[in-house]
Amino acid sequence: MRPNSIRARLLLWSGGLTAAALVLAWIALSAVLSDFVDRRLDAELTASARAIMAASEWDVTGSFAVIPPPADPRFERPLSGWYWQVGDGATVLARAPSLVTGDLGLESQNAAGPDGAALVIHQKRFTAPGDGRALTVTVTLPAAEAAAELTLIRRPVLVALAVLGAALLMAQIAAVRAGLLDLTRFARAVAAVRDGNAQTVPRPDAAELQPLAQELDRLIAMNAAQVERARAHAGDLAHALKTPLAVLANRAGPQDAPLIGRMDQMIRWHLKRARAAAAGLDPTAHCAVAPVLEDISLVLMPEARRRGISLTVAAKAAPDFRGAAEDLAEIVGALAENAVHFARRAVRITASPGPAGLVIDIADDGPGIPPDQRDRLLTRGARLDEAAPGHGLGLAIAADRARAYGGTLCLETSDLGGLLARFTVPARG
Repeated sequence: MRPNSIRARLLLWSGGLTAAALVLAWIALSAVLSDFVDRRLDAELTASARAIMAASEWDVTGSFAVIPPPADPRFERPLSGWYWQVGDGATVLARAPSLVTGDLGLESQNAAGPDGAALVIHQKRFTAPGDGRALTVTVTLPAAEAAAELTLIRRPVLVALAVLGAALLMAQIAAVRAGLLDLTRFARAVAAVRDGNAQTVPRPDAAELQPLAQELDRLIAMNAAQVERARAHAGDLAHALKTPLAVLANRAGPQDAPLIGRMDQMIRWHLKRARAAAAGLDPTAHCAVAPVLEDISLVLMPEARRRGISLTVAAKAAPDFRGAAEDLAEIVGALAENAVHFARRAVRITASPGPAGLVIDIADDGPGIPPDQRDRLLTRGARLDEAAPGHGLGLAIAADRARAYGGTLCLETSDLGGLLARFTVPARG
């Protein structure tokens, strides 16, 4: 996916927002789980403290005892972090066996055990039967154990959120693809109009695309009107110039005839360019290639036979030309006429599908054109006297018409030894 595509932007935004939501959910759930673990452990410490308080008493001799002591084996394991002790603020009166010889301090303010490990402390104040003095019971558990329990609870939640994130991402990809199907269908509908398979853009189901379809239909209608106007203007201009040129030809002397002939040729050239440009705007124009090439072959065959030249045509599986048959005949005809004029024994015209569309090759075994002269002969508007003999205005006209249809004309060396003129143009889909 390209970063500047709608699909990529939708996925990036939805993926980013989903990731942000999952992070916030993780933070909130972590806080809830931490509070849950703290409450549960605090409840456990409170229960132990109450059991110690219930078992505490002073005997008749004034001695303090916790009978029976808590039965939890964790209070028996040395330096386990699970400790308890009872004190009166001045003396530690009783303590858990797990403290060994240490204690938690007179005020039980130490947040670390005898071994230096961090502790979670819970305290309660009470008085024991037999004496009215205030006592404090302190119960602890190791902070590492609390953290480990919290981690143990958080891990499956984190895995669940990761699975949820992956599922949401897949759902978003599917949703974006489904949501953009109308755009894909719309692009195909526009391509059908471009290729001449439809006159108008079908009304899409998506409400957001309907105004665009309406505007495209208006644009197509406007272009069609422009095509008709361009054709009409070209015909009007040809008709308007035909009579003045005929009058000039009658009035001029023999020395002016070549100039008038050249004027007529240039006018016809520019009129044909205007017609080709107008035809290129018509998305419905198309024609089969094989009949056009056969017609060109019939026209050129007498001259080819007179000069003893073999003229062959092949157009098997060639796609349709996206334009008028007359324009294709004029482009290929100009190139084929040059080939027949300069060929020694053979001219070959082939049409075939190519990566860019329709490819038509006109190859001969003549002298060809020097590589350093080819680009100049294809220059738009090149004059006849700027070209090598016989490869002048006709090549420039063909190149210009090819560009009018969005195609290209390039000159190369053919496998026959002469010139290869390759005409490439988008084909009708």
